[in-house]
Amino acid sequence: MFLIEQEHLDKYMPKVKGVVYRNYHPDHIEKFKGLQAYGVSRLSEQDRKQHTNYQSQIGPTITALLNNNPIAIFGCGLLWHGVGEAWALFDEKARRYPIAMTKGAFAFFDIAEILFSLHRIQITVISEDQRALAWAHYLGFVSEGLMKEYSADKEDTFIMRRK
Repeated sequence: MFLIEQEHLDKYMPKVKGVVYRNYHPDHIEKFKGLQAYGVSRLSEQDRKQHTNYQSQIGPTITALLNNNPIAIFGCGLLWHGVGEAWALFDEKARRYPIAMTKGAFAFFDIAEILFSLHRIQITVISEDQRALAWAHYLGFVSEGLMKEYSADKEDTFIMRRK
């Protein structure tokens, strides 16, 4: 397991009243209410939960908890030495804290980059999701290309890297 010491999370993650950041635990995805926000998928909700648990085993993963309820999960799968693929899930409640979630993403990527000696962090973003694309650009990601039918739902996605 790829744990980030709690002292790093307490020191570097943004301070938001009622929100704490903890290393991911499989119970978090069971309590997470945000999977429905991602729309209809070829994957069942159980498949999505299993996928999240799998991703948490291949790289550092943390959960933002609001009053002990998970509102966001950030992860970075370690593909090979120096390269990580970041991902995030958000509950609608997390969207009430856009500045904190954005600062949280910046901090998490910085922590992962330093602790795991990453020279590249990449993400995939569904090409039709304008909100996610705008957020990725704001976080400093640039598009490297379009991958046709890449997602489980056969959606086109951009491969993007952090500058």
